[in-house]
Amino acid sequence: MSRFEEFGKRIDEEVSKLRSVDSFEDFGKQVDEKLAAVKQFVSEDVAPETEKRTAQFLREASEKLAEAAGWLEKRRAARQDDSTNSNNSTDSTKASV
Repeated sequence: MSRFEEFGKRIDEEVSKLRSVDSFEDFGKQVDEKLAAVKQFVSEDVAPETEKRTAQFLREASEKLAEAAGWLEKRRAARQDDSTNSNNSTDSTKASV
């Protein structure tokens, strides 16, 4: 069972305990305790995994952007070469006339 599933099971158990609360004050105390447990779970288990996945995603996106930039640079260079070659052939044609 994963930690997340284990946590969900614990939440279910605690909710069933809340149903037997006698006073609003007891309910408030239990809610505060459970919220602290949820905050701890998120900061210790969920956040690190999310940060890890986000970092990996950003690395992959960076690689793809670098590839796209290279493609654009090659395309631009090819256009410049084509226009330079066109101008040179036009100039030589004019010179021979």
